[in-house]
Amino acid sequence: MRRELRRHPVEAKPTRGSNRGGRTPRGPSLRVGPTTTARARVRGLPSFLQPAWFQEIFVELKKVQWPTRQETINLTMVVVVVATALGLFLGGLDAGFNWLIEHTLLS
Repeated sequence: MRRELRRHPVEAKPTRGSNRGGRTPRGPSLRVGPTTTARARVRGLPSFLQPAWFQEIFVELKKVQWPTRQETINLTMVVVVVATALGLFLGGLDAGFNWLIEHTLLS
């Protein structure tokens, strides 16, 4: 990410049809630093128990674009298939070398 974007986060763009009646939509504020208020606080903890870096983690996590459920399922299936294929290949290679050593060196 470029340095300019980290220092000055881009405000969320209004979606189509959200500006009805000429009013400006009010979205979530992306201010970082001492101006963040109770929105960035963790529930149940008083402010003196929350270090600044802890609050900044939650602010950054709100900016993350998380994968959809379908993307997560698809990527999990890819990992399972690749891991299974690699395991079968390495297991076959091991069995082949085992057979080769037993029939050449140990016979």
